[in-house]
Amino acid sequence: MLDKVISYSFYLLFFLTPLFWSSQNYELFEYNKMILVYGFTIIIVGAWLLKIINQKSLSLNRTPLDIPLLLFLGANILSTIFSMDRHTSIWGYYSRSNGGLLSLISYLLLYWAFVSNMDFKKVKTTLKYGLASGFVISIWAILEHFGVSPSCILLRGEFNASCWIQDVQARVFATLGQPNWLAAYLAMLIFPAFYFLLNSTSKNERITYYISLITMYLAFTFTYSRGPTLGLIGGMVIFIIGYIFCHPEGKARRILRFFVSLRMTGLAGILISFLVINILFGSALTSFRLVSKFAAPARPAIALPTASVGTQLENGGTESGQIRFIVWKGALEIFKNNPLFGSGLETFAYSYYQYRPVEHNLTSEWDFLYNKAHNEYLNYLATTGLVGFGTYMIVIGTFALWCIKSILRYYDIKGTKISQYPYILVSILLASYISYLIYNFFLFSVVIIAVFFYLFPALAFAATDSLSPLRLTLFPFIYRRKIYTNIAKGFVVLVTLYLLYCVTQIWFADTLFAKGQKALEAGNPGRAYNLLVTASDINKGELFYKSELSLAAAQAAGALAESDATLSAALKDEAASQINQVLTQSPKNVSYLRTAVRTYFELAALDPKYLEKTVQTLDTAIKLALTDPKLYYNKALVLEVMGKKNEAIKVLSETIKLKPNYLEAVVQLQQATASAKP
Repeated sequence: MLDKVISYSFYLLFFLTPLFWSSQNYELFEYNKMILVYGFTIIIVGAWLLKIINQKSLSLNRTPLDIPLLLFLGANILSTIFSMDRHTSIWGYYSRSNGGLLSLISYLLLYWAFVSNMDFKKVKTTLKYGLASGFVISIWAILEHFGVSPSCILLRGEFNASCWIQDVQARVFATLGQPNWLAAYLAMLIFPAFYFLLNSTSKNERITYYISLITMYLAFTFTYSRGPTLGLIGGMVIFIIGYIFCHPEGKARRILRFFVSLRMTGLAGILISFLVINILFGSALTSFRLVSKFAAPARPAIALPTASVGTQLENGGTESGQIRFIVWKGALEIFKNNPLFGSGLETFAYSYYQYRPVEHNLTSEWDFLYNKAHNEYLNYLATTGLVGFGTYMIVIGTFALWCIKSILRYYDIKGTKISQYPYILVSILLASYISYLIYNFFLFSVVIIAVFFYLFPALAFAATDSLSPLRLTLFPFIYRRKIYTNIAKGFVVLVTLYLLYCVTQIWFADTLFAKGQKALEAGNPGRAYNLLVTASDINKGELFYKSELSLAAAQAAGALAESDATLSAALKDEAASQINQVLTQSPKNVSYLRTAVRTYFELAALDPKYLEKTVQTLDTAIKLALTDPKLYYNKALVLEVMGKKNEAIKVLSETIKLKPNYLEAVVQLQQATASAKP
């Protein structure tokens, strides 16, 4: 029974994670997927612990990646300890969620649970569930491209693709939330589909996997994502080389027989189909397309909060390369100033402000927040330093080297009765890994890609029996009497249920927070305050909630100033108290400082002393973001309100030095200068 719980949990992890999203949350896609991964991790580890108790010993299979992964975990722990914002390093950047210390621990627990409980047969079943999910998502994406998004059917009951602000027909994202993420996900799945096609034993199987491959590649094409396309090409080269080495024909004429064999004929048919798709619909790397896509009539869009409305680097465009180099330059500066442990796991959103190149102000995204370096390697270098980056590369290098050795070893022992199929799978998984590594040079990992990053090696080790069983008897006293064993089992069950409850509560708190945010943006601070209070009570440790709660309380205090002075005064004090708590725990978080500025400025309408507090907070933020012209501009506006026109003129001049084409600042400076003349 416990084996089935573990197995089916892994199957569902691969099937449901990429599909899972909700319009009720602050972030529709990544947050929900991470919550689901936490849930499956708790279930799998709980069932594994019960299995260990039943077996009366720790059943753990050792793998070639154990030491590298433990070193990587240690490096991330050190980075968290020395982080500029420990809360973010533990939980991850809120809208991304993936990448914090808790998510890393979750992935590692899944890794060791997989290699200790799954075999080659279960490995293939796991991949089949993953491919089934990829097929559903690909159909979803293809429908989006031709003007009918299943998302819009679910959200509005309308057969169109206009419920998203982004032009989803131009670049699809289905249930992944962003075109590049969908492309990277499909690129890693295409190779396992090749494996099942090439090893199919019946006509129906070949047709099934042929259709799956064509469908996934068509959806991949409609993302028009350059980084994943380069990754797919690189992975395809590795796949073909690996398959040649594992091909069952003799050594003498291996390559020739490979190309004329029946299986290669099937592969050639797939590659030709891919070429036809690119001729008809173009690709991310070519502009020619024989068939223009069908464009649905334009309709007004509703403002759904989607991760797809991101930066130019995420959505592509003419400036993406220029902006990327600027962000990379800033990432290197972060590393130079924090060479050992970096600025802290997942803290790029805050550390980048400190070293943000001034030329960023001349781009179209000068006021965007970058919470990733858009290069996973530079991101690790900046946020975890040499220690984190070095261990990350050791993990990658160890697995890649093991794959190559395994393929070469099979090449030398093929005369024995050893089955070729696990070793073909190794070459397939290596190809998927290479596509991921190339993609990472231009973008960054998301939840489902992280699941693949940690579990694809586990799949390879479990499939080839490259495991060393470790058996240890833990806490032998619990087996002396049956009641002790039952108590231990009951404890595991209670802890598992409690953790599942906590994860559910965290998810529910996020839905309330999302409603509170919408109410705040709609100008309804009273409703926003009530919702944010409830969200903060449920998830007491989330500083983001407290930060937004302070702003809602300040706005509500202003709205009630004349009708209910007592309640207004209480809300004013609470607003100040909440934001002070946030800044005490996260003093270097520029986003929280920005919210503090808005909060104090709202309170200044009730008590002028908060104007000075607003300026002080702006000064603190400016010290952490020396090249951000918007902070200077806001400081100048506050100084003008305070009647300090000469100081305001000086600050506006500094603003324009940072961003000469800042139109609002230029106009404000002209007006301030004119009014200051006698």
